[in-house]
Amino acid sequence: MKNSVDVRTLLSVYEKIKTQGKATETGIRLEDVTCTENPDGYCVSLSDNNVSLDINFHNTYHFHTANEDPDTVINQTTTDFHNNNEAQIQEFIHKLAELDKKY
Repeated sequence: MKNSVDVRTLLSVYEKIKTQGKATETGIRLEDVTCTENPDGYCVSLSDNNVSLDINFHNTYHFHTANEDPDTVINQTTTDFHNNNEAQIQEFIHKLAELDKKY
């Protein structure tokens, strides 16, 4: 995927969700984005219903989409599958940018 995002912005959104969101069973939620972190704090995650994003130590990150395996998606070509996942990720990035501006 061609995602190039600013990790500082991602971490800024994470902090805003953490400080201004509400605790739930699955993490801290602000609007429809949830954040979590592992016990040592070296990995944090942001997610909505379609996409999750893991931000790791040394500012590396990885996106996961609801349908990660093209073989499980019926009636889609591999290109359609990748385009659909890319669209979900771009929408998620936009959502995070909006949260960063709003809060």
